[in-house]
This record gives sequence, C-alpha cells and structure tokens, in this order.
Amino acid sequence: MSVKKSEIAYISSLSKLKMEDAEMDNYTRQISEILEMIQQLEKVDTHDIEPMAHPLNMKQRLRLDLVTEENRRELYQKNAVVFEEGFYKVPKVIE
Repeated sequence: MSVKKSEIAYISSLSKLKMEDAEMDNYTRQISEILEMIQQLEKVDTHDIEPMAHPLNMKQRLRLDLVTEENRRELYQKNAVVFEEGFYKVPKVIE
C-alpha cells in the first residue's frame, strides 16, 4: 500500500498545515514505507503465539494502596461560598 502525494496534500489542508513540495514528497515516502512495514507484519502467522502484556513477562511493581492524606473537606469548605450536604454549590452553567 502506498500513499499518494494528493492524499498528503489533502490531509495537510484538513489540519491547516502548510507544506512545501519537498516536505510532501518526504512525508509521502515515509508514510508509504510505514504502511508497507505494517503489511509485512500482518503477513506473519501469529496463530499459535500467546499474547503478552509485557515483553519481559515481569510483574508490575505497585505501591500499597494506603491512605496517605487526611480528609480535609471541612477545611476546604470553609473557603467555599456555598456548600450543601458536603458538596460545593456552584451556579448552573448548562441549560
């Protein structure tokens, strides 16, 4: 699969990007090469290969899910103009 220069021109106009002819030629060539590489990858038989979440088959190191800060709701609500039942009241902005 290859990309035409006219397609690159169309995409650049949609995205409001100005491109010189040399840039368009360069992008046309690069995108065509990328698409050809993808076509090659699609031809590879991966039927018997199990999908992997990580190429090194490592477990994620996660921190413990512990509360590290105290609840400061009352402190913050002292600065609020209006609050009701623990929630901030703000003016309606959408009809």
